[in-house]
Amino acid sequence: MIRSVFLSFPLLALSLVAVSSVHASSLATPQSEHELLKRFAGDWQFERSSPARDGAEPDVVGQGTMSAEMVGEFFVDLRWSGEVYGSDYSAVMSLGYDIEQEAYTGSWVDSIISYRWELAGGVDDETDELVLSTSGPGPAGGTADFRERYRFESDDTITIAGEMRRDDEWVNIVSTRLTRQED
Repeated sequence: MIRSVFLSFPLLALSLVAVSSVHASSLATPQSEHELLKRFAGDWQFERSSPARDGAEPDVVGQGTMSAEMVGEFFVDLRWSGEVYGSDYSAVMSLGYDIEQEAYTGSWVDSIISYRWELAGGVDDETDELVLSTSGPGPAGGTADFRERYRFESDDTITIAGEMRRDDEWVNIVSTRLTRQED
């Protein structure tokens, strides 16, 4: 009977063994960098825009909601849904601060592209923005470098500048504005 329980719940059994073999004093404790993750927690509206061309207003290319929930004190789980580029859209981002790497790390998957983005970055000392970088499929084929700059304008507004490296320059390709929903 015990054997079948462990076969049914191998992750639980592995977790129990791992936790019992680690001394409580060696478990990680939240660092000051984890506080930034809490700023995402809550329910938000988003509006995504393309860059303005030739002095025109930016085109709105998407809108919807984003809900972010802390997973303990080390990670935040962000779930996006709405319409982007005229199609139903959903995305999941997981973000945390890796104490050993001394970097914010995470992943992003969405319903538009069949690729799992690996994210890494930190807070820019000059701009006080969270900057996450990645590389992946480029719009013209091959691989391209991308980054997002998260500017926390207030407790209720976050602006995200999505950029792609072209030659030696970062070029804005999309902007997203998050506005906290009122309770």
